Amino acid sequence: MLEENKMRSGMRISVDGWVFRNSPNGGIARYWSELFRAMNSLEANVRYHVSLPPGSRRPPHVRTSRTGSPGAYWAAWRADLFHSTYYTHWPRMRCPEVTTVYDFVDASFPLLHPNSAGFVERQFAALRRAAAVIAISKSTRDLAIELAGVAPSRIFLAYPAIAEPFTQSLPTADAIRKFREEHTGGAPYLIHVGHRKNYKNFRTILKAFCRMAPKTDRHLLIIGGKDRLDEDEIHWIIASRLMDRVHFKRHVDDATLWLAYAGADAMVHASLMEGFGIPVLEALACGTGLILSDIPVYREIAEGMATFVEAGDADAWAQAFLSAVEVQPAWREEVLRRYTWDAAAQIHLKAYEYALK
Repeated sequence: MLEENKMRSGMRISVDGWVFRNSPNGGIARYWSELFRAMNSLEANVRYHVSLPPGSRRPPHVRTSRTGSPGAYWAAWRADLFHSTYYTHWPRMRCPEVTTVYDFVDASFPLLHPNSAGFVERQFAALRRAAAVIAISKSTRDLAIELAGVAPSRIFLAYPAIAEPFTQSLPTADAIRKFREEHTGGAPYLIHVGHRKNYKNFRTILKAFCRMAPKTDRHLLIIGGKDRLDEDEIHWIIASRLMDRVHFKRHVDDATLWLAYAGADAMVHASLMEGFGIPVLEALACGTGLILSDIPVYREIAEGMATFVEAGDADAWAQAFLSAVEVQPAWREEVLRRYTWDAAAQIHLKAYEYALK
């Protein structure tokens, strides 16, 4: 009866705002922002309250308070559920917990260690403690079962999806031509989007591009990631005499990224592991070809719609960069149909209901 009353009056869910401080422009922050928007559009009977650490970017479509403020304490005290964005734990919370799991890079590649010391232990503890776990791909769900010992009955699969402007009609040929003229002098190009830290394996992309560049007129456009390329990466570009064919944009808005995808011959990602791949969906929605590392999650979301290459084989990547990349209009319609934020929000509702039982 208590759970039924909560469902009728509205579930009060307290959310930590860690990702909006530590990675406000990253894929996880986008996931949460789009989830909040989708819940609002569904008019779901859910009341989120996000506690934001100092220096956080405020997410839209949701109530927020500063961590440690009276509003944050009040929201936490009244919460029916606590939903962790990144494996956090508030010891004084007495309500059930829900945790979203994104990937298992640290557990699978301890040498790379992309997160801080103790991260794996904190991640596994959060997953084992949670009344319900939300995984963003089948690949991640399977690893949660295998590595962290999470019971399959507690795991809910909620795929990320595509947001505006990537869902709108494709840019005109004239808009694409102008973008290419501005950014590559009109030359065709490959595009890499997002972070480039160790497990992203960006250096294999750059090495392969430097090897194949004399055989093609394609350029390489790099968007996102750190403020600058590493010194040795710049050295490779200089030694290969490609200073005028490698272009770097630290950050662009979504409207510019939409044009960048649409104008590219292909998007290239050589990651050793991913939890999902929002840029893969965005590229497909923009009618862009894909050259991807042959890892389980990329097969899961782009099988039959991409060229797959062994992650560490620079020669194979160079050969792929020389080849034409197939794109079919039906692929755009497929990803727009298969992946929606409304569907992800519905899965969250099911997970919350399960956690409250």
